[in-house]
Amino acid sequence: MKFFMLTVLLLVIAIDATLACECGREGSSSRIYKGKEVKSHKYPWMIYSISYDDRKNKTSDYDECGGVLIDETHYITIATCLTNKETAKTRKPEDTYIIIGRINAYKETTKPIAVSKIWIDPRYNTSDLTYDLAVVTLATPVKYSQIMGPICLPDFESGLSKLTVAGWGYNSSEDNADRSENLFEVEVDYMNKEECNKAQTDYVMTELGIPESKRNRLRVTDVKEDVLCAINKKTRGTFCDGDNGGPLMHHGSDGRWYLMGIAQGAWASCGEANDRTSLYTRIFPNKDIIKSLAPNSCWRK
Repeated sequence: MKFFMLTVLLLVIAIDATLACECGREGSSSRIYKGKEVKSHKYPWMIYSISYDDRKNKTSDYDECGGVLIDETHYITIATCLTNKETAKTRKPEDTYIIIGRINAYKETTKPIAVSKIWIDPRYNTSDLTYDLAVVTLATPVKYSQIMGPICLPDFESGLSKLTVAGWGYNSSEDNADRSENLFEVEVDYMNKEECNKAQTDYVMTELGIPESKRNRLRVTDVKEDVLCAINKKTRGTFCDGDNGGPLMHHGSDGRWYLMGIAQGAWASCGEANDRTSLYTRIFPNKDIIKSLAPNSCWRK
């Protein structure tokens, strides 16, 4: 009898925890290549981050990137956005700050938030950008509201088809391209590993000028296991510079949004090639380490 009561109690606690785990809900209703402007605060987990090599130095190199809130004090982005390009060292927390709760990245509607700690995957390789993942701790907690809230993290990586990527990046790779002041989004199609490897091989072979008749004699290295590929197969829409670190999202049947990947890079500049597939750091394989760093993050099936 005691065993039965204990089992019931544990079940109730588990159900309670699931109910308390609120995430992935769109906010108050309402530059991505070939994307569209986002309705007001649709994605309340969107973060705009600026990271300097040396914030006190006005001529210091810096990165403007996206990020994704996963609980009150943590967000996810890519390691590249927080790494000194010359030394390959992680930047200091005091040289990075973030903005959340804004649709226009440059209008002072919310205050910047300081960073207290930066974790970068120790396997991260600056030469080939493998394991390009960072979990950042905020100096002060985010107060959840209609314009600020966490995305759900996935206890799955199957059944994917249509995905969405969002960010404040440039609208093309041209020299006179403008950075988006307002948040933009674009729908993309999930590509399985075979499709991704083929797209990568075709792109590399084309760039090298190798004719179709000779391509079967050569081999291009497969896409790394930690990477997910996606592109809009009709419009070729994808993300651009400045969108790096932003979310690749799946809209679940439960109405919630799930973070499937983090925008990482591509084989060509956006808009440069019709077969340009974008690469994303996968979230699901990093579940254990993310849970250990951000225990209040919400994982759902």
